[in-house]
Amino acid sequence: MKKLIMTGLLIIACASFVHAESMSDGKFQGTANGMDGEISIELTVEDGKISDISVLSDNETAGVGAKALGIIADAVVENQSLAVDNVSGATISSMAMKSAIGKAITEAGGDEKEWKEREIVVEPVDETLEYDVVVVGAGLTGLTAALTAEKNGAKVALLEKLGIVGGTSIFSSGNFLAASTDELKDDVAEAWNKRNKIQEVNQVNMDKVKSLLDVSPEVIALYESLGASFTYDEETYTFCPTPSDKSLENCAVIEMADAPVKNKGCESLIASLEEKLLEDGVDIYLNTCAVNLVQEDDGAVTGVIAESKNGTKTFMGKSIILATGDYARNNDLNAEIAPETVGEYTATAVGNTGDGLTMALDAGAVLHPYQESLSGNFNADPYDMPVVGQPNNQFPFAVVLVDRDGLRKVSEAAGPHDQQVFFIHEDDLDYAWAIMDQEIADRFLNLETYLEKTEGGSPFIKAYKADSIEELAGLIEVDAEVLNETITHYNELCEAGEDTDCGKSADYLSAIDEGPFYAVKEYDMTRGNYGGILTSDDFEVLNEEGEPIPGLYAAGLISSGDYFGDYYPGREALSLDAHAGYIAGMKVSSNTAE
Repeated sequence: MKKLIMTGLLIIACASFVHAESMSDGKFQGTANGMDGEISIELTVEDGKISDISVLSDNETAGVGAKALGIIADAVVENQSLAVDNVSGATISSMAMKSAIGKAITEAGGDEKEWKEREIVVEPVDETLEYDVVVVGAGLTGLTAALTAEKNGAKVALLEKLGIVGGTSIFSSGNFLAASTDELKDDVAEAWNKRNKIQEVNQVNMDKVKSLLDVSPEVIALYESLGASFTYDEETYTFCPTPSDKSLENCAVIEMADAPVKNKGCESLIASLEEKLLEDGVDIYLNTCAVNLVQEDDGAVTGVIAESKNGTKTFMGKSIILATGDYARNNDLNAEIAPETVGEYTATAVGNTGDGLTMALDAGAVLHPYQESLSGNFNADPYDMPVVGQPNNQFPFAVVLVDRDGLRKVSEAAGPHDQQVFFIHEDDLDYAWAIMDQEIADRFLNLETYLEKTEGGSPFIKAYKADSIEELAGLIEVDAEVLNETITHYNELCEAGEDTDCGKSADYLSAIDEGPFYAVKEYDMTRGNYGGILTSDDFEVLNEEGEPIPGLYAAGLISSGDYFGDYYPGREALSLDAHAGYIAGMKVSSNTAE
């Protein structure tokens, strides 16, 4: 029996409305612009009521916007109203879907305005619910933890504050480090450590990494048991979920200058996990935001209090797993514990506001001493989400990347994870300037648009054109002498045919010598923040004495400071999510059995 409980979303206790006009029976179409392109729908009217709404075409994000279209369609049919809530986490897609439906209603002879005014009344009910395990957060970590606990006999509730599952994971390639066999565990651990090239401030705890990877073959077996499609790259020790057809459609329209477009497979893995949980009868509570932990006088955590439009729900359990991800969407929290991350543009899930972190700290948890941003990719438009979600940079690798001092420090083709560390500004946004001449500019995607938006006063898009490097330096507020020296030296490397400074391939060496010259501000789009709180190898939340807080666990990015070095190297966050979710799920299962 499927139990996807849409608390607070589109649930009607009673409704009162008067049909202003009767619609004609038949099929009618409507279109609207969504997040990533046009949405086209077909509406079926029978006996003056909407009986069906189908999506004819769209390019909304797989598992997110695309999923929201179906949720909105079902809700409008059920309630015979356009006054349904947007799907939290997919607001733009939701609004576009309702707009397209409204146009079809108009075509059918109905009054779109009257449909928007049809009241949907929800009568909240406060209640207490009993479970063995309560998992808060339905990203890859939470889904894996919930399924693992359920498969081992626990009665599980999975809470998610948004209207869809998946968290930040659902936007990713899904590729992560894993050991497919016991014999590979040490090799993967070594590869993990090598990827973290800089550990001057924050050291990777290799004992914890090895403990994580100890269950790696079991994690892969769990995902395989779902029927999830994936491949395993034995050379790079990488688990690679197969992208869905919808995800492939999303990626097919993305343009990159030099890097290949990366097809994203995590959405299909998330879908497999959700489908299995529903098939097994696990209660998934959407639009249910955990706000407080229930803590006994002896310090033990025994429940979670959550708010929804359906009322306050208290979930009691023997074990509580916080899998709420990072806190990058909460600038107040950033300012308090990671001030250098304040204001950074981020592609982390909109729900990642540090709810779990705050609740854990209130219960006696301790912050990890290191808090930093996860590297993303560079992008001139931080709201161009299809490109932002790519693991590669969009600009031609022939550009020269300089920091705010006009210095070149890394290969432009190195990839964003290796580049981020050179552009961290503790008192400003993390960004680089892409410098080029006309020959390279001809291949720089959307450059004319960026120039026009800059001229029009865009608060974030910054692109400039100048007749000389000195003039360009003035426009981007970089020391002209320094920038000129940087470009002159780079041109010498190009003439020699070898980048002895940063090792960029000769294929991308092109002198910056034919004006006009251009500069585009490239923001580091973070994937969120890492660090979080301290936990044991089993992801028990630790207090100031280093002792576990009974009943409380935290898995995934909420407890990640021991697993990465001074900057995030890629392919490890999802690995932590998957393995930590499994370990926490196994641990709470044993607690339930006891």
